Amino acid sequence: MKAKSCQYGPMQTDASDPLVFAATLLGAARDGAARKTDRTRARLLAALARELGSGLTWHDLKVAEVTRSAGLAHGTFYRYFPDMPAAVAALIEEFSAFVETHLETARADPEAGARERVKAATLVFARLFRRNAGLMRCLTGLSAEETAFARAYRRLNRDWYGRVAGAIARGREDGSTAHEHMPAAYALGGMIDEFLAQIYLRKEPALAHLADHEERIADILTDLWCSGAYGVQN
Repeated sequence: MKAKSCQYGPMQTDASDPLVFAATLLGAARDGAARKTDRTRARLLAALARELGSGLTWHDLKVAEVTRSAGLAHGTFYRYFPDMPAAVAALIEEFSAFVETHLETARADPEAGARERVKAATLVFARLFRRNAGLMRCLTGLSAEETAFARAYRRLNRDWYGRVAGAIARGREDGSTAHEHMPAAYALGGMIDEFLAQIYLRKEPALAHLADHEERIADILTDLWCSGAYGVQN
């Protein structure tokens, strides 16, 4: 089954912004302290992220274009990945870890209350979504696929929702379990994904005024999240 076309502008590659995934990979590729093999792999993944972010589906990716973008010989690709699906799978795993690390860091302040932690994570996710919009469009299109890496991506999402459900259970302090809150975790997570997609992917005119106001987006979503998860907004 063919994924939806990723028709979005070129991915931002501002090396000064740690939330831009392709730029982070390029930073790793330029790390003189890293092994050459690790730097080369990072160059390939950065090129792959740029290609997906520029308007291609994974079906349209060509090894020749990825290696050209990376400034590497065609045969170099096959020293790291047996084929394009394996490379895409590696990219998905790296990007998921990249997002998760930023979200966990945002929630890590032990002095913050539940709402403050939710808002911090929501704000970071909105910024990640916006700065990696082309890649996010491509990855969300995997939901309709039955490839091995699409299933792996859904497993990563399930793992994340499990942690979210655990956080809800701990925040409620009523003896409930993470399992009981899995439906809420999926519903709330889906709400956030869809809202950000409306703003940054589908460019919904009714929401256009929010596009440059990430704090406002985070406040709206945090109020809804706290109401749905904890029954309160503050």
